[in-house]
Amino acid sequence: GRSVAYTQDSDPGLLGSYPASASAWLHVTTLLLPTLYSTVLLVGLPANALAFWVLATKTKKCASTLFLLNLAGADLIFTFLLPFKISYHLLGNDWLLGDYACRALVTLFYGNMYGSILFLTCISLDRYISLVHPFLWRGSRHVWQAAGVCVGVWLAVGLGLSPLLRYRHSQHVPELNITTCHDILEPDTERELAYYFPVLVVLGFAVPFVLITVSYGWVLRRLLRKGRHYGHVVRLLALVLLVFTLCFMPSNVLLFFHYLQPQPEWHNLTYSWYVLALAVSAFNNCLDPFIYFYVSRDFRARLRARPCCRMGHNKSSSGRASEKQVLPQRSSEGAHGDMGPGY
Repeated sequence: GRSVAYTQDSDPGLLGSYPASASAWLHVTTLLLPTLYSTVLLVGLPANALAFWVLATKTKKCASTLFLLNLAGADLIFTFLLPFKISYHLLGNDWLLGDYACRALVTLFYGNMYGSILFLTCISLDRYISLVHPFLWRGSRHVWQAAGVCVGVWLAVGLGLSPLLRYRHSQHVPELNITTCHDILEPDTERELAYYFPVLVVLGFAVPFVLITVSYGWVLRRLLRKGRHYGHVVRLLALVLLVFTLCFMPSNVLLFFHYLQPQPEWHNLTYSWYVLALAVSAFNNCLDPFIYFYVSRDFRARLRARPCCRMGHNKSSSGRASEKQVLPQRSSEGAHGDMGPGY
């Protein structure tokens, strides 16, 4: 099997080969990873809690708000998991809470990643439909349609990741006197997951990435044909693609190739880098609040209305005036909710 539980006294036959020395890898897993996850916790928890509160209580309920609210909820759930990941790595990759808790942590961890990807995809498709096919997504009915889509996303994530609950993810290592969580897998489990994870990456990452790229490409094409300002949509597209390329792409590409590598040395090498990329992917929780700001005009207005933002109200009025030119109100093409065209 594989492992990232590595110390200077580790048995190479048990733990495999790594690109760096044992002591260097020990520092990565017990110092760098907790630092990265702690940073995400300190930044992501208050930012997403504020975003969730504003979206839930202060904004109009429309399709975009529902997608953003569910994205913020997924991010909040993820931040609640981080203390368990942080303590696990700080203890030297030692899991103390039993196998069922480990299974739940692994499932919820992946659930946040792919749930976030799917809700980002919903936001992108909502942008596309609202501008290119406005009459397909308008009126009060679209709110219920969006709610149904959100329920469908959660069901898809739950059903898609439920197989992970079947397998034992904790493994006791007597030589190190630790119990790992998902870092060492039994051979039978790893063989079965070799079919599961590549399919999960294709359906949970590759397909949404194509949909997002194509939908925003059509949006840009439509705006250019109409001669409208498109600075806002370019910023939103750049931000969403940044989240995908910096946060989600490295971990998913490495996960895909990890299970396609039968050679033990490459198998362990790809997993070593994957563990680090997975920690980097957690930073999507810090970037998502900026997506809320760019997507929802109502969210921007409510956030600026908070006492901490009122001091700069007058100074930024000219900037908001120019923003309204970039974000024109839709005419009879079919506006919905606070999104308007959003561009």
